Amino acid sequence: MSLDVACVICDAPISLPADTVEDELLECPECGSELVVASLTPPLLEEAPQTEEDWGE
Repeated sequence: MSLDVACVICDAPISLPADTVEDELLECPECGSELVVASLTPPLLEEAPQTEEDWGE
């Protein structure tokens, strides 16, 4: 069984596979945005935080 959610950027429908876990990173098939699974009950996606270079610090 899969869970259906919408992309938070472009509102495209996304089906989460049954083995999806919280904090998993996904890519929207429509707009290519990187998303993170914030919750499974209810199914909720959020935009993944942008990683910043530490420039050797």
